[in-house]
Amino acid sequence: MIVLFRYILLTLGITCITGKVLFAQQTFDLHQCIAVALEKNITLDKAKLVLEDKNLDIKNYKNERLPNLNGFTNLYNNFGQSQDIFGNNARNDNFNSTLGLSSSYSILNNGKLKNFIKKSEREMEASRQDLALLKREITLKTIQAYLNVLLQKEICKSVDTALFFAESQLLKVQKSTDLGATSLTILYEAKANYERENEKNRQAHYTIDKAILELKQIMAIEPDQNFEINTETKAFSPLQQSSSESSDLYSSYLKQHPGLKKYALLSEALQFDQKAIKAQVYPTIDASLTLGSFYFNNLTTGFGRLPLFHQLQNNFSQQIGLTINVPIFNKNTVKTAVQKNKIQQAENAKQIQLEQLTIKQELTKQLLDLDNYQKQYKLATNVLEVTKKAFDLSLKSYEAGRISIYDLNTSRSNLLTTESELIQTKYNMLFTQILIHYLSTGDIKF
Repeated sequence: MIVLFRYILLTLGITCITGKVLFAQQTFDLHQCIAVALEKNITLDKAKLVLEDKNLDIKNYKNERLPNLNGFTNLYNNFGQSQDIFGNNARNDNFNSTLGLSSSYSILNNGKLKNFIKKSEREMEASRQDLALLKREITLKTIQAYLNVLLQKEICKSVDTALFFAESQLLKVQKSTDLGATSLTILYEAKANYERENEKNRQAHYTIDKAILELKQIMAIEPDQNFEINTETKAFSPLQQSSSESSDLYSSYLKQHPGLKKYALLSEALQFDQKAIKAQVYPTIDASLTLGSFYFNNLTTGFGRLPLFHQLQNNFSQQIGLTINVPIFNKNTVKTAVQKNKIQQAENAKQIQLEQLTIKQELTKQLLDLDNYQKQYKLATNVLEVTKKAFDLSLKSYEAGRISIYDLNTSRSNLLTTESELIQTKYNMLFTQILIHYLSTGDIKF
């Protein structure tokens, strides 16, 4: 009775623990995996901080258009004897102080500040495109890792089937050998085949664990966290590779590519920078305003005979001024800066051409790969169908005693290889389809 009671408690405990594990386990689809990867990526967080820093730079440039305001004061004492212009010596002990406010404002800067602001805004948007490029890279890595998990799981199913078949054959051969109807050679071959399939099965499960670990690392999930992905996939309609569609896809690639947007923004930034540089050859006008007072106390006649605030009020003064700066000779620094700016614009234009060429080459390769995978998948499907028929005939021939167990194992191995090749081709085609659709539209169709 006590043993039975302990068994019931143990069963309930295991059930509760298992229930908690199953409840805590999450099942992610592709979109959820991408969302988690983007949310937890540290490099992406650093890029966002860079973007915030550039935004603060723009605010600083905009604040430069406002007048500044400074308060000033100083206190100092003079001690000792001094001589006037007539050669008379006298004590010159005194206490001095000044107090006031000063302000300045740029009236004319020939658009230099405005162009600096526009330049900084374009550079910040270019940094935003760098962020988009990083997000695209993380997204593609997640898609590839996610599909790799699905690929390995599907291959493992075929390996599990092969192991089950090898185990069934071993049991049949074992019974036949025990009855004396089968030789030990066939039994040992059946055992050897079972061990080979068992090793393939172990390796297949290890490959699944490794693929899941890689996906977890991309998503920044702890290795020991319960994790499962949705194994349902939707078939894509084949993309036709006609010249007009290739041209349309190329145009879509150009519109969606963050790198091209980045360099276009940098080109605009360089143009505004050139205007700001050229503004330095024209005169600038700054206005200044000073409000203040001066306090003086001769210590030789007694300290504090003139109250501080009373004297400050009597000495209150204002000053308004205009400062005009006219550049005359700047050692050709402006000319050199303009030339360097033009070189940078030319480099940027070449970079845009290089990006466009790279995009076109990548698209051409992707369409070629997709066409190859579609044809390969169709042929592999036909090969698998024929291989299945060949294996069925081999199995019947083996059971009829017409072929050896070696021939049967070879036929089963060929079937497993064909199934694995078909699955690999299927996921190669699926990834390429998702890749082309994502790069041309910015959406993930899965």
